[in-house]
Amino acid sequence: MNPRALAVAAALLLATGRAGAVPHEHSDLRQFSVYCDDAPLRMRVASFAGEVRRDVMRLLGEGEAWKAPIVIVIERASAARPGEPAAKVRLVESLPGFKVEIDVRIGDDPAAVNLQKQIVRAVLLEYAYRESGVKGGTAFRESPWWVIEGAIQLLRQRETGTNTELFKRLIATNKLPPLADFLADNPDELGATAREMDQALAASLLQLLTSQPSGRTSLARLVREWPRSNGNPVALLRKHFPALASDEATLQKWWTLNLARFAAADRYRGLSVDETEKELAPLLALEIPTGQDGAKKGFVPDDFEHYLKLPASRAVLAERHTLIVALSARANALYRPVLADYEQAFAQLARGKTGGVRERLARIEQYRTGVLRRTVEIADYLNWYEGTQLGGRSNAFDSYLKTANELSEQEQKRRDPIGRYLDDFEQEY
Repeated sequence: MNPRALAVAAALLLATGRAGAVPHEHSDLRQFSVYCDDAPLRMRVASFAGEVRRDVMRLLGEGEAWKAPIVIVIERASAARPGEPAAKVRLVESLPGFKVEIDVRIGDDPAAVNLQKQIVRAVLLEYAYRESGVKGGTAFRESPWWVIEGAIQLLRQRETGTNTELFKRLIATNKLPPLADFLADNPDELGATAREMDQALAASLLQLLTSQPSGRTSLARLVREWPRSNGNPVALLRKHFPALASDEATLQKWWTLNLARFAAADRYRGLSVDETEKELAPLLALEIPTGQDGAKKGFVPDDFEHYLKLPASRAVLAERHTLIVALSARANALYRPVLADYEQAFAQLARGKTGGVRERLARIEQYRTGVLRRTVEIADYLNWYEGTQLGGRSNAFDSYLKTANELSEQEQKRRDPIGRYLDDFEQEY
């Protein structure tokens, strides 16, 4: 979770109990004006909003310039207005042009605010109407939902990484929707699972678009043109991304290929020491055919004086050499010297050369055994320390631990909006 987002959430929660009617105190930070009676909260929200704005502008290939202010008003929801949405984003005509307003109402379900999303919506609105402006009483059109959700998911993936399992399930079930249908969806009307899927697909599409040559500039043009278009996203994609979308079928193909790439995003994740050992061990058990009847005999690598006499040994050694090279790309860094030496030893044996191999294999095994032993010792030490030493404190943190325990006990006794929001916000971000 983004630490700054969590800090904003905590401050927002603490302020809700003090919020009165319409706040009159405000703080300004460049484009953002935040109205709330809690001064620290105002500055945190303004700073967080500026951070989100910079990320969105980078996605569009834009700098720090802006034209219309964005006003954020934070207050407690009124019992006299039940059913009022937790957050509203709107364009308002003003002098000399217009402004974007985000009205936040903290009620029984504070997680419904989703402040990051509201800021992304507002920033994209200001950018889309920056040149044309808006007249009072006229309808305005927000950026496409898949641009908003895709931007949010791409920003979050910088903290959490890509959920490859979701894309793997999609590819495995072969239930990829036609792109035109997907772009026309309204994920807010879907269940949680379907909404999560659509958000991931939106991130994949946005990543595909921005990775093209001048892709960020093209996406920026699409966002600016959207309010004045006929609302056909496929037509705009074909206009601004002709290399990807010469026709709808071509765009569908590129989108499908990008989803497959997301599904394989963890292919190059490094292995742990234990995982590397589990993959290496079978490669060192040499099963070599001993005759024409297909019978095989097992050997260890340093038994080369016997298995090199078998005609099939060269092919088996060459195969294991190739597999060890492939494993090296994913192996734990501590195992790289082990795999490098095994690679050289197997290559040498596959050519029938044995000079110095026995000594090399002995050194490899000594180092490999040492790595495994040290890993086990570290794990044992950490378990021992956690089990025996954490209780023997220096008392330097007694006051902190006492406060933490008291807060924990209070949390067990209550399920107020603040507690629920902290839980929901941490899961969300």
